[in-house]
Amino acid sequence: MKNLKYILAAVALGTTISLTSCSDFMDLEPTGEYTEELVFSDAALTQAFVFELYNNIHPGAQEHSLDGLTDDAYFTHNYGQRDVNESKAINEGNVQWFNNNNNPFKWELRYRGIRYANIIINNIDAVPEKVGISKERLKGEAYYMRAHMYHELTRGFGGVPIVTKDFSLNDQEEMMQARNTIRECVEFMMADLTIAEQTLPATVSGAEVGRVTKYVATGLKARIALHFASQLYADRTINTLNVNQYDGDRMALYRQAKENAIKVIEEGPFELIDCSVGINTERAVTFKTIMTDKSNSEQMFVRSYSTAGGAKNRMGLWHGPNGYSNWAGTTPTHDLVQAFEFEDGSIVTGLIKPGEFQKGNPYNGRDPRMYATVATDGNEWGRPRSAGAALDPTPLGRLQAGKYEVTDGDVKDLMYEDGVARTSMWGIDTRKGPIEDWNGSWTGYYEKKLIDTAVDAQYYPQEVPHVYMRLAEMYLIAAEACVELGELEEAAKWLDVLRGRVALKPVREALTARGASFNQADLREFIRRDRRAELAYEQHRYFDVRRWMIADVTGNKPITGITVEGILKPGQTQYKPYIHNEEKYDYYYYVLDLNSREVRAWDNKMYFAPILLDEMRRNPNLVQNPGMSL
Repeated sequence: MKNLKYILAAVALGTTISLTSCSDFMDLEPTGEYTEELVFSDAALTQAFVFELYNNIHPGAQEHSLDGLTDDAYFTHNYGQRDVNESKAINEGNVQWFNNNNNPFKWELRYRGIRYANIIINNIDAVPEKVGISKERLKGEAYYMRAHMYHELTRGFGGVPIVTKDFSLNDQEEMMQARNTIRECVEFMMADLTIAEQTLPATVSGAEVGRVTKYVATGLKARIALHFASQLYADRTINTLNVNQYDGDRMALYRQAKENAIKVIEEGPFELIDCSVGINTERAVTFKTIMTDKSNSEQMFVRSYSTAGGAKNRMGLWHGPNGYSNWAGTTPTHDLVQAFEFEDGSIVTGLIKPGEFQKGNPYNGRDPRMYATVATDGNEWGRPRSAGAALDPTPLGRLQAGKYEVTDGDVKDLMYEDGVARTSMWGIDTRKGPIEDWNGSWTGYYEKKLIDTAVDAQYYPQEVPHVYMRLAEMYLIAAEACVELGELEEAAKWLDVLRGRVALKPVREALTARGASFNQADLREFIRRDRRAELAYEQHRYFDVRRWMIADVTGNKPITGITVEGILKPGQTQYKPYIHNEEKYDYYYYVLDLNSREVRAWDNKMYFAPILLDEMRRNPNLVQNPGMSL
């Protein structure tokens, strides 16, 4: 066989293959000890090769992600995200973060995985049968993975070349394929997923958790259909490149999205986690387990992580508070925090613009999903301090993300917003605190949703999976598709189930609380807000603001954070250690302007990512996305 001269393969179940390549997915280089002939002459080796495909979709748990490129988060350490957010000279020769391995639609990595999937698909039928190994299932996994990688590419770039052949070095001309249209890409992905549905099992359990099932394929169909039915792909004024325009029946796509999502909901083995018991902060604890449990009934497709070997999930280290010697990477914006509704269904109308302030806790009475997603000043983190124990002796740690008047404070005459200088101390979890101040959050908030806060993240990884897909997304897809199809009552039905599981008000009551009406426009906005709250930090927001074509609003928002000041009430004293205490302190919350860190500015060319100049030179038949040429 000429397609791949050598393949590194693992013989034992559950181990992975290390496949290397040069920058181009079509580069071919001898890399190991197993020839292609040998791999496809033994079902166990073929199975190991298929398992390696899972390492070629985006790995999920990463230090920086798409969230820092949205109004939900600010990434403390830049790594090229600032230039993307500021639209500074981004083009094919200056792609910045788009060429980072943390990018889920990095061209080189996804096409490398597609190439491996093609090799498997084109050879697996000739593999001899072996007891205990299902070739049909392996084939279904390969088809799913190919569709998954194409869905990552198309959501980032638009139409891309559809490659089904595992090219050899003698196929130079055939390698130079033009970009296929979005419609062709959608039809291709749907066809792959149909084959996957027909060959994959309905459920997995035990050691097989993390392998895809037929309902994961159906769920991906729903996600793809909803995405490409959306406004961006119907637009002809901003989206001017024909390969990026969907020229089919968008209402039919919405119908497909709805039907596939409902199929997963009604026929699949998944169940929403009931988070309706207790006060809102107690319900938040249950909601958070959806993401941090190793396995539960709501998770559809996850990447598992172990502390023993292989890739590690260090999300606690990457995103946790500097007062725990963590790095405060992707930190929540104040805009995200204020997007979470109140429990009565109303939405926040104040404490939004820089300079606005409030006396007293602004986070009381909120959507439980906020407390599960964001850690604010005074929150319990989840484990005792080590280095900062003397300054925070509380058993589960309470975040100190502000400045506080303290009778024996070590900072004399610290100026407060009211113009009074006080003897004070800076909180441990600030950029002026005593522990790794350079890693403190600029926004005053910390991401919590994806972190097992009981783990000492400075030293240890966490056994928290990355959730690629979960049942809640299917409810949101069904609801959004129904709204676009004009089926408003049914949309409310799906939303009410999802909101009811965290004991939020039904749609009609919440709309009334907001002064909104039960019509298509208001319900569309309602769903978009709910989707933001439910799926925060699951890497949906980047794609959502683009497909809805609201990025000109979200991408031009100034980054805001919160400044917290704790002032002793008259007659009160407080000696170190400081502990959050609303009986002793008056707390003031000021909206902080972070334009000095990043001046966000949207450019319509950013609806689609630039294809790297090297790829354009390698394949002269590619056409660049508008505004991205040198």
